[in-house]
Amino acid sequence: MSDPTIYTVAWICAIGTELVAAKQFLDQTHDDADQLPNHDDNTYVLGNIARHNIVIAALPQGQYGLVSAAIVARDMVRSFPNLRFALMVGIGGGAPSKRHDIRLGDIVVSSPGSGMGGVLQYDFGKTIQDESLQTTGHLNQSPQCLLRAIPFLEADYESDGNGIDEKIVHVLEKKPLLRKKYGKPDSSTDRLFNSTYKHAGDNDQECTATCVDTELIVRSTRSEEQDGPNIHFGLIASANQLMKDAHIRDQLSSEKDVLCFEMEAAGLMNQFSCLVVRGICDYSDTHKNKAWQGYAAMAAAAYAKDLLRKVAPNRIEAERRLADVLSGVDSKLEDINSQMKATHTEIESIQKDKHSNDIFQWIDPPDVSSNLNKAIKARHPGSGLSLLESKAYTTWKRQKNSFLWLHGIPGCGKTVLASTIIEDLQREQCQNPSQALLYFYFDFTDSRKQSFENALRSFVCQMHHQSEKGQKHLNSLYSQVCRNGSVQPSSDALQKTLAGMIGDTKEVWIVLDALDECTFRYETLSWLRSFTQGSSMQAIVHLLVTSRPEHDIKADIQGYASDEEMISIQDDLLEVDIRNYVKARVREHEGLSRWRGHKGIQDKIEASLIERADGMFRWVALQLDALEGCFERKALLKTLQNLPETLDETYERILANIPSAHMHYTRRILQFLTYSDRPLRLEEAVDAIAVDVEEGVIRGHRFDPEDRLPVPEEITRYCSGLVVLVSRPAIYVGAPIVKEIQLAHFSVQEYLTSTRIPSEISGYLQKTLASSSIAKVCLAYLSELQQGKAEYEISEDFPLARYSAQYWAKHAVLGERDNECISKLATELLLDHPQTRDWCLFYNRTSSWRKPQEGTPLVPALYYASLLGFPRCFKILLGEGANPNAQGGYYGNALQAASKKGHKAVVKILLDQGKVVQGQGGSHTDEGTSDIWSEEMVQKLLNKEAAEDKQAGVYGIALMAAFCEGHQEAKTILAKLVASQLFKKTRSKKIAMWYCVSISQS
Repeated sequence: MSDPTIYTVAWICAIGTELVAAKQFLDQTHDDADQLPNHDDNTYVLGNIARHNIVIAALPQGQYGLVSAAIVARDMVRSFPNLRFALMVGIGGGAPSKRHDIRLGDIVVSSPGSGMGGVLQYDFGKTIQDESLQTTGHLNQSPQCLLRAIPFLEADYESDGNGIDEKIVHVLEKKPLLRKKYGKPDSSTDRLFNSTYKHAGDNDQECTATCVDTELIVRSTRSEEQDGPNIHFGLIASANQLMKDAHIRDQLSSEKDVLCFEMEAAGLMNQFSCLVVRGICDYSDTHKNKAWQGYAAMAAAAYAKDLLRKVAPNRIEAERRLADVLSGVDSKLEDINSQMKATHTEIESIQKDKHSNDIFQWIDPPDVSSNLNKAIKARHPGSGLSLLESKAYTTWKRQKNSFLWLHGIPGCGKTVLASTIIEDLQREQCQNPSQALLYFYFDFTDSRKQSFENALRSFVCQMHHQSEKGQKHLNSLYSQVCRNGSVQPSSDALQKTLAGMIGDTKEVWIVLDALDECTFRYETLSWLRSFTQGSSMQAIVHLLVTSRPEHDIKADIQGYASDEEMISIQDDLLEVDIRNYVKARVREHEGLSRWRGHKGIQDKIEASLIERADGMFRWVALQLDALEGCFERKALLKTLQNLPETLDETYERILANIPSAHMHYTRRILQFLTYSDRPLRLEEAVDAIAVDVEEGVIRGHRFDPEDRLPVPEEITRYCSGLVVLVSRPAIYVGAPIVKEIQLAHFSVQEYLTSTRIPSEISGYLQKTLASSSIAKVCLAYLSELQQGKAEYEISEDFPLARYSAQYWAKHAVLGERDNECISKLATELLLDHPQTRDWCLFYNRTSSWRKPQEGTPLVPALYYASLLGFPRCFKILLGEGANPNAQGGYYGNALQAASKKGHKAVVKILLDQGKVVQGQGGSHTDEGTSDIWSEEMVQKLLNKEAAEDKQAGVYGIALMAAFCEGHQEAKTILAKLVASQLFKKTRSKKIAMWYCVSISQS
């Protein structure tokens, strides 16, 4: 039996894999100790390395972290009183950076530096919510005898190589049962992904099966001269939670120069003299890699053995006994336990919030609270009380599984009434928290608020906030159905998820405003119908919808709703509200304050407007705006006598009264607001009207910041009555409030895009011309960006840059894509590499253009012209000597990009001019199809020998690109040619084979 007093080195392992590795590198194993104290529950492996007697202990099965490590160390010291220091040897997660090329299998050794002792303890809970990570301590007593030995071992490694791989191989030759798990994996399994890319599959699915290679970070291959794993010295971060967040990893790496993450070392902290050695088995992200754990543990153990062999026994014996600091360990354990108890609830809450944030970022619902706030701000106090007190509304609230449709003419105040209802239901919900309130505003000013799918996205997130019991359904959609958010949910999946969440809630109120502003209403109407026709859900559901009485909406709702459930918003509901609104504007508003001493005038204004209002709040508001511009009695009376009959006539007068000097700015503002996919921020609109796209204006003179409006809010004066400024909540505490400019009402957009608009402005607002004009503004603006700036600097100095980068191509396609000015500006953009970089920098990163990574070759300009489908620009670039065979981009080259996107004119230019495309393909797919394939086009492609047998990805040649996207016409045409001599002459047997497989699976 072994004498416990002869052992001087403690070797602590966290998991069984580390223990197995440690045992292999003992020179000899010893018998068990003679006797251990009763309170010591540890099991030990005893042995020696050189002349050092070693005690190896492992944490209990399934127990990890700071507390477990400290308890094991405490009991070990009590049982072996002459231990001098501890080695913590095992595996950890790497933190690769530009400064530290850390790879799987490398070794990290804790090393003092920057005022820290080699191991940093950080508060995992705080890393999730704080901008700056909170550290709570560091290990500052590494064994001096080991620190002195490290340089000598490094000198040996530098001259002779570390030989760690050979040592592991030698061990495994004697232990064949360990070879599979503990041998070195193939280097191809060492995969480092971008920090923003999370593991796409379930936790038990390998990255090779679920994660895309395009998210891998390209790293140089290590030379053959590099012997075994690299050894890194520096800071190791330790916490009580496994690090699986690449963002936090990178932040700690950047701020603290952390090289590695683990879970045990900080449990010893200042109390023990300890050195930590970790073999890197993963990259501390969601892409965990268990294949490297065995080898990493062996590498760490091999290094620890080499280091101990460099230390003389008397050097170790000179170190202070760990037993002498035992009382400090007990105190430390109490501190750790107290800290863990105090923060356990907080960490759980923070992690839950983080998980919810991950889900919400993935679902990405549009913010409808801004619509509610806008409507409440526009509402006159007391408006809507007649509706809230009406029999129809009170019955709807009281009756189980009720339905109510409020319909009315344009401008009658439906959205304001909907907001009054939502506020009433919010008060009801405060008294009964078991209820849930869901609302959504369809909105013509924002394309993200015009689809049923986005309404569903909003609803499931609102339910997640309000119903803890129902959260499991959205969590399941995220983690199981959509593989931790790696794919987006279908509309059907969202509907099922919402149904499950509603089913787990006692009572739910749903308010849908402006259904007529939903672009494709069939799915929405079908969903509404499903709730009213025998829904199997246990919950009580109340549905309320507002809209104009459009034919399809009316016909569908009349199929299941009673007359009492379909309420027309007419004079009886609005008369009191309109009367109160007019009186308040006339008698209290500053704009008409000049008439406060003229009761007769005030009475006349009120009588005239109330009499002719016909239930239209919008009409009344516009007439009051016009009357505010009447400064003397005769002008006011004349205006009252000639009030317009309709909203159309009102808008026509507004346009007619705009000064000719302002009309240029008016047209541009209305073009942007009528055809933009989203509202413009105030600063974007200010820059848009300052851009000069007149013919002959050269680069450097198209935009001058000095031309911006000195008072940005005054931009509304160019289109007074047609546009409004809307304030949106700040994105985060301390951020400025976002101001947006948008068309004042849906009826404004309808009028501006109708044939009823005056001819002097109608041409400018015709979709093709307006889109072309917007494209020119965006391209001209991009040409003026100051090059060499970072993304955030460009965003601050050029607010329109992001919009211009994201939307110029779309507007150009909707406009005159072959317009000479657009082609010239687009060619200028694509040929100027710094300018192209800035464009790509701001382009939506989920699209076919991604933010260029450092060192990544720029995609050829011809590729972009082909992908966008600009024939004129394409010809110009060819004339400038652009190479049609140049490789790059998602689809490989210009021909494949044009084929994928269906740009027949570009493909025809390539084939007609005899441009033979012999390319390797890209490796990305995208949704959508093209219909460019005719028999003539297929034959041309084959005749030109464009179908070379050089595959390198999903899209190897243009014809295969057509296959992959399921272009049935191309398949059919190719089938006719399979047996032809033409097909044989092209040497394309591979196409035939692929075609046969493809057609058999379609």
